[in-house]
Parts: sequence; C-alpha cells; structure tokens
Amino acid sequence: MSGSWPRVYVVTLNWNRAAETCACVESVLQSDYPRLSVIVCDNASEPESVADIRHWLGTQGAALRAGEWRELDRSGIGSSPPGSLGECVLIHTGGNLGFAGGMNVGVQYALQQQDADYVWLLNNDAVVDRHALSALVDHMRADLSIGICGSTLLEFTDRRRVEGYGGATYEPWLARSRAIGAFSDIGSVPQQSQDVERGMAYVIGASMLVSRRLLEAIGLMDESYFLYSEELDWALRARRAGFRLGYASRSLVYHKQGSSIGTSPQGGSDLSLFYLYRAKVMFTARHYRWLLPSVLAWLGWESFKFVLKGSPRKARATLRGMVAAWTGAHYQ
Repeated sequence: MSGSWPRVYVVTLNWNRAAETCACVESVLQSDYPRLSVIVCDNASEPESVADIRHWLGTQGAALRAGEWRELDRSGIGSSPPGSLGECVLIHTGGNLGFAGGMNVGVQYALQQQDADYVWLLNNDAVVDRHALSALVDHMRADLSIGICGSTLLEFTDRRRVEGYGGATYEPWLARSRAIGAFSDIGSVPQQSQDVERGMAYVIGASMLVSRRLLEAIGLMDESYFLYSEELDWALRARRAGFRLGYASRSLVYHKQGSSIGTSPQGGSDLSLFYLYRAKVMFTARHYRWLLPSVLAWLGWESFKFVLKGSPRKARATLRGMVAAWTGAHYQ
C-alpha cells in the first residue's frame, strides 16, 4: 500500500528561529503520512541558530524518523544524490534571500529528486496536525487540476480560532487581501471545499502543497518580491496556466502568525510594513498596471493613517517601501 502514496518533500525556511523550526519539523516527522522527506533551508542565520538545528537533527530528529541527515550548501544540491525515505536535509542558501528565494532553494532540491510528486511549503512558525499532509494529498489526488492546495490555518495560541480557510480573496483596485474565514471558530470550518475554492485568489503561504506538474509548467516563486505577494503572484500565474487552487479543510495547521519578521494581528514591524507596501506596488505594476493610480492613492491614505495614530516611523516605513518598489531597494 505504501508504494501507492506519492512522495512529498516538505520545505521550511529558517532565519534565526531554530526553536520554532525544530518544533515545525518535529510535528511533520510525527505525521501519519508514510512517504515524506524534510528540507530545512537556512537563510544565513547566526551560527548559534544553525548549531541548534544541527543538534536537534542529531538527537530528537534522529530519534523520530529522520534517520541520518545531511547538510549541504546551495552550490552542492545539484550534485547530491537522492536520499532515503524519511531523511532530513539542511541546506544553506548562502544569504538572506527572503521567503521566496529561500524556499525556492529547497524546491529546486526536491525537483532534482526524481521521485518528488509534491512539495509542501510550510512556514517554520507553524506546527501541523498529524493528518494534515494526508488530507492535503488526498484532496489534490481527487482533482488533478489543482496545482496549489491550502490548509485550515488556526491560531497557535487559540486552536479554535481560524486564521484562514486555506486562501484569501484579493481586491486589485486597492491591493487588499482578506483571508477567507478569518476570526471564525473551528466549528464553522466548511466540510465541502468548493465554495471556498471559488473565492480564492491565492493560497496563503503558511501552508502550500504544490504539484510537480505545476512547478514544471510555471516555475518557481518570483524572488524579486523578497517578502509578501509571492504566493499571490504564483497563484495568478497558476490560474492563467489552467490550474485550480484547492482547499483541504481537514488539513489543520497551527500558525504563530508572522513571528519570524515581527508581524502580528496587532500590527507590523517597520521591516514587515516596508516589504508589504513594496510588494503591493510591485504586484500591481506587474499585473494590474492600469490600477496603479487607485492603489497608490489607497496605500498613501493607509500610510497617512499611521501618522494620525501617532506612528510616524511606521508611516515612513510604508512610504519607503512604496518607493523601493520602483528602485528595487531593500530594507535598511
């Protein structure tokens, strides 16, 4: 029976959050899914963070089902032979490449393994239910037109509170997205996915199961965004290529929202706001250029509201991000 299960490579990204990364990997290794491998990509973390992951992989990870694990530099992934079932790989990306850039290194490694059927992109600030991956794979296998599939995202500290039903809607004239089902109770999670899928503009990046067929058809995430909008861009490209977006309601993922870059439901850090506004303008300029006047006006108003709230520093971060969309600059 196990031979009929597709092979899944799980990719997560570490940036100075070893404890969260190890907790994420531990939950994946406790999954009931029989054919998976885990790839941890490190975005040039501090040496202590990498050392903590090494130690964990060699102790608790090995005691689970990771078995022997390997450590690679990005330059060596092309010459690395496929690994054995259940292995863990730690890959150094060579720099802070952002979300898409770091994840793409792991996806490239997975695609070089001839047995890779799916790649599960999973935020390191999440832990997963033991049935989460099985539910995702079951849903995608039931409809081969689905190229990217999302999970039910729940708050880590209040596991009855929903962050989103797999994906989000998007208003291009305001560059504004809304997670479907946000703030509802777990008891309201729909058992039928069709209504949710019809309203999805993209799958939320905290949990995305992606088919090899989609990756070979449209390629990797666009790394120029660095943070934010890369999953929206990916989903738009997927839909234009004829793929559908999916939602597996029984796949439960518990998410510590935005902890790695200082975001939270109460507000964003200067860094997160810079990249959020930068990405909104970049995406609009790329895909809805005729809507730039309305988007820039709306974002300008949103930025000014930070001044009204007594947060001029946040306002500056948003304005700098909007300018950086044209110059290509990064946060400093």
